Amino acid sequence: METKKDIQDIEAAIGGKVEKEAKTTKKDTKKDDFAAKSAEAAATAALKAAIDTNNEIAIRESEKAYFIAKKQHMLEKCRGDKRVTRTISKLYAPIIGKAYTFAYNGVPVTVYCDGKPHEYPEFIAQKIDKKLAKISESNTYKEITDKRLDQDTF
Repeated sequence: METKKDIQDIEAAIGGKVEKEAKTTKKDTKKDDFAAKSAEAAATAALKAAIDTNNEIAIRESEKAYFIAKKQHMLEKCRGDKRVTRTISKLYAPIIGKAYTFAYNGVPVTVYCDGKPHEYPEFIAQKIDKKLAKISESNTYKEITDKRLDQDTF
């Protein structure tokens, strides 16, 4: 137990007045422990959220870098590939419009249905041919019959 003399000696040494600490009860200790544990849990949760956020950012950045690299590769492939000429009939214009744009691995491709020849890289021209074949097939009249096509009708 501190005496008045001890307190005066401490005050003289630090150059100020020392206040005696209040006695703590078990109830106060439990509150302090709970508050400390709550603060620690909140700090842990905040740290975990920060780590998760950084992971999400890192994932997004890596996906973005991959997409950019893939697009640059495709553009280089477009520049280096052999060019072929395709003339798209005006008959396709009412179906797909005067200009039909699609993305091929991130590279935008526009096909003009104006009856004039246009040059495309060979691999894109093949894709255009497949698309036009599907469009043509889906817009061609087919007779509806009860007989299956794989049966012999002779």
